[in-house]
Amino acid sequence: MSSRFLKNVTVGYPLELTVKQFVEKDIEFDRENTIVMLDKIQYEALLVAAAAINQSDRIPAEKPSKWDELSDDQLRQFHHLLMNIDVIDGELVCPETKTVFPIKDGIPNMLKVDAEK
Repeated sequence: MSSRFLKNVTVGYPLELTVKQFVEKDIEFDRENTIVMLDKIQYEALLVAAAAINQSDRIPAEKPSKWDELSDDQLRQFHHLLMNIDVIDGELVCPETKTVFPIKDGIPNMLKVDAEK
């Protein structure tokens, strides 16, 4: 069986996340690294991911205007979501095609197999 890209998908992002199991790690907080990561993410996608693990109350509903003006305590909440959460079992779903990409043992399978069409 060969794998292919999904046809006729114009955006396909952000993927919807369903979490069946996740683990929390303890990665050391780094203020500057957290700010760099936050500058690169789509905030709406972070909100969706936080909601999928019932932790959306950790961050504000609206994107802060300047990351570097947040306190260390506020940035630690973002750091926790970005670095300390590992999804072990779940799925990602394309918002356009509803194609399901399973997450098993922490690894998402992003291949679409012909037999699954």
